[in-house]
Amino acid sequence: MKQLILIAGVLFSLIGCLDDQTKMGENAISYLSFKTELDMLYYAERNVEFEIEAPETKQESQDKALSYEWQINYDVVSTERVLKHAYDSCGLFPCRLKVYNEDGAIFKEFKLRVPNPYDEGLLLLSKYDGRSMISFRNDNWPERGFEKDVYASNNPGIPLGTEPVAVACSPTEYYTPYIYVVTENPFRFLKLDYYTMEVLDEVSYPEERVDRMLEKDHCLYIMTDGKTLDYDCRNAYFRNNLQQGLTGKYRNFPDAELSDKAVVYGGKWNWYLLVFDMKNQLLFSARDIEPYQIKVGDEVVEASEIYDMLLGVSEEDILILLKDKNGENKVVYLNISLQYVGWSKVSVWDFKSIYPAAAEINKQSVFASSTKENILYYSVRNEIYRYNYLSSGNFPTKSDYTVGVSGSLIKKIILNDDKSEMYVAVDAPSGEYQGAVYCYDIETKELKWKEENVAGEIVEMLYKPRNRNYNED
Repeated sequence: MKQLILIAGVLFSLIGCLDDQTKMGENAISYLSFKTELDMLYYAERNVEFEIEAPETKQESQDKALSYEWQINYDVVSTERVLKHAYDSCGLFPCRLKVYNEDGAIFKEFKLRVPNPYDEGLLLLSKYDGRSMISFRNDNWPERGFEKDVYASNNPGIPLGTEPVAVACSPTEYYTPYIYVVTENPFRFLKLDYYTMEVLDEVSYPEERVDRMLEKDHCLYIMTDGKTLDYDCRNAYFRNNLQQGLTGKYRNFPDAELSDKAVVYGGKWNWYLLVFDMKNQLLFSARDIEPYQIKVGDEVVEASEIYDMLLGVSEEDILILLKDKNGENKVVYLNISLQYVGWSKVSVWDFKSIYPAAAEINKQSVFASSTKENILYYSVRNEIYRYNYLSSGNFPTKSDYTVGVSGSLIKKIILNDDKSEMYVAVDAPSGEYQGAVYCYDIETKELKWKEENVAGEIVEMLYKPRNRNYNED
C-alpha cells in the first residue's frame, strides 16, 4: 500500500511539473491557424515568373519561427514566404502550401492553371496587305486584347497563301485536337498544333479548292465546287460516302450541284451532313441519302439561292434561309428526328413551317441561332435583327443592334456556349486594319467590349474552346 501511495505521488509531481512549465510560457505549444485565405485557382504564364504570398497566420501562445513549403504538381518549388516561380509546363496543376513551426503544421491546397498561349478565345482569319493573317484573343488575359499575326510569328518561313479561305478547330475529349487553315494562291491546307499554332503537317487534299469547311466531333465536312467530302481528323483520311451515294452507289444524281451552305445535325455520337442540291432542288442527309423536296402541305419551294443552313433550338431542328425562284426570301423550319418504326430506326422529316422572310436579307447577310430560345439572328449591313421562328413569319421592322460605324459590314455572328454573349465580327469601311470585334450582352443588349483595328478584311471568326481533355477542374 505504501508503495502505491509513493508511485501516485511521483506521478502527480510529474504532471504538476509539466503543467507548471506550460503555464509559465517557457515553451508553450503554439498552434497555427490561417487568418486569411488563398484563392482556389491562380493563373500564370508559361516561363514567366509569378508571385503568390502566403496568407497571414495566427499562433496561439507565442510567435515562433515559421517555415514555408510550396508544392506544384507534388514537387517542392520554394521554401520562402512569398512564392516566386516560373513554371515551364502548361496545364492545370494541384498545389499545396505548408506553413509550420516546431509544434506543428497547417496546409492550404489550390490549383494553378498555366494556359497554353492560344488556349481559349476568339480566332480571326482575315486578308491584310495582300496576305492571309490570323489574330487571336486569349480569354485568359482579355485585357491584352487581340494579338495579330499569330500564325506568322509562330511559323517563320512557312507562309500562308495570299487568299484566306477557311479555318476550323477540332476540340476533342479523346484524341489530339488540331486547327486547320485553308488558303489559296498558292493552295495550302495546313494542320496546326492546337495550343501553339505551329504547323504540324500539310494535308494532302484530293480536290482543287475548298468553298466552306464545317467541323463537328473531330470531323471536317468540306464543300467544294458543288461536291462534298469528309475528313477524319483522328485517322487523317478523306471519305466521300455522301458524294458517292448521290452519284450512283445509292441514288442516281450524277449531276448534283450542292450548295456550300450546309449544316451538321444530329446529336451525341451520330452526326450527319445535310445538303441542298441546287440542280435537282432536293435536300439530302448523309444518314440515308433519301431525296426530299422543301415542302409544307402542297407548297413546294424551289430555291435560286441558299443563304444559310443552321441549327435551331435543338440539334435536330434546322433553319434554312433561302431566296426562291420568284425572288422572295423565305425561312424554312425543319425537324429531322430518328424514330423506331417496328425494329428499325428511321429518319422522320417534319417541315414545321415555311414563311416569307425579311426582304432586306441578302447574300451578304450572316446568321446565328440560339439553342436556348427560338431566336434567329440575322444581319443587314451593320444592323442585327432578332426573329422568333415560332412567330409565324412575324419578322421585325426595327433592328436590335447597330454595330460599328456607318458603312461597316457584319461578317460573322457567334453566340457563346451559354448564349449570354454575342460576338460580332465587322469590317469597317476604311482603315489599315479594317477588322473589328464587338461583344454584346444578350439579355440587356448592351455593348460589353469592343476591339477595333484587330484584323484585315475578315473571312472567318470562330471561338476556339479550351480542349475538353485539357480542362480539368
